[in-house]
Amino acid sequence: MDPLALRLETPRLILRAPAPDDAAALTRWLAEDAIARWTANIPHPYGPADAEKWIADARTAMADVRSLTFAIERREAPELIGAVGVALDGPGTEGDIGWWIAIPHQGRGYATEAAARVVDLCFAMDVVRLTAGTLPDNGPSLGVVRKLGMRPAGKLMRAQPARGAPRETLEFVLTR
Repeated sequence: MDPLALRLETPRLILRAPAPDDAAALTRWLAEDAIARWTANIPHPYGPADAEKWIADARTAMADVRSLTFAIERREAPELIGAVGVALDGPGTEGDIGWWIAIPHQGRGYATEAAARVVDLCFAMDVVRLTAGTLPDNGPSLGVVRKLGMRPAGKLMRAQPARGAPRETLEFVLTR
């Protein structure tokens, strides 16, 4: 299996490996602090060099099967509107899932639809446990973890490199 060739589909979305052509859309969507402030690794301000580095890093990690990162597109308009990814642990039996959706596309269930498809892929690949962490006041992400059927697993101080310090997150778990 070539992870970079993976293409997942849902009724409304296409999930595929990030590509160099995604840099302009990434830069446009992630330049807004309203996305970056909820994430651990998206710097603010966000520029073209950040987008190019993220794409290259995501593709390398996918090729090495250390993570699965997908650009999210709507079927009706093939342009990146978000991303969903799973960092795989060790031999790939556990993973940590995360996502973001561009502000104009939020509130339509895209994050849940994309994340659910990636959860299905992970469980088909013998991942047995997925975790997710979200900031306590991130209502949309709390909704996604609940819709995925994830269960609360406590609180954790997670590294937030783009924010300069760890922050307390609510942790969730889903087992196969």
